Amino acid sequence: MTAIPAGGGRAGRRAGLTLLLLSLLLGLGVAFAAAAVIVSSNGPGDSSAVSDGPNDPLPAGQLLGYGG
Repeated sequence: MTAIPAGGGRAGRRAGLTLLLLSLLLGLGVAFAAAAVIVSSNGPGDSSAVSDGPNDPLPAGQLLGYGG
């Protein structure tokens, strides 16, 4: 059983390749859009690190909020 319609060898193949290309481009676009949203919402504030310099390390309990 093939994916090519019964009536057209070349036309069916062209339609399948067009659908494949369109699906790949659409999926790639959605993946890049999702990655851009994640990076922009969770990205670090590098501008303050450049102007303020490195900070002293904090204890893990203070950062994570456990241990009393």
